[in-house]
Amino acid sequence: MAGVNMFPIVVILLVVSGTLPTWTHLDDSPAVVECKKHFSIKYAFDVYNYIFKGKKIGDGSCRALVALGRPCHNVFVNNTFTYEHTGNRTTIQARADRVFNHCVIVNSVPPPSSLS
Repeated sequence: MAGVNMFPIVVILLVVSGTLPTWTHLDDSPAVVECKKHFSIKYAFDVYNYIFKGKKIGDGSCRALVALGRPCHNVFVNNTFTYEHTGNRTTIQARADRVFNHCVIVNSVPPPSSLS
């Protein structure tokens, strides 16, 4: 009987354990709990990386952010300020506003039509 290859399981566990702190550091206020229900961890990472690390954000994450709405976006950003001590709060808030506004624009532009 062949043994189970544990490598893929270990990799998955390491990836999952690395993603949990993004959600687990948020408090359990009713607003945070409700907003977490409507936003995947992947999109949360993309938005976080844009705001705090200056990385690009994809169209899929933008669509998810706009669908989430400004109130939940603000809940996550404001709650993250409690735990994230890097950078200037004014600069970070400006990036948070910029990413949301960018995503609204991205979602309002119709995709290019194919001309035959």
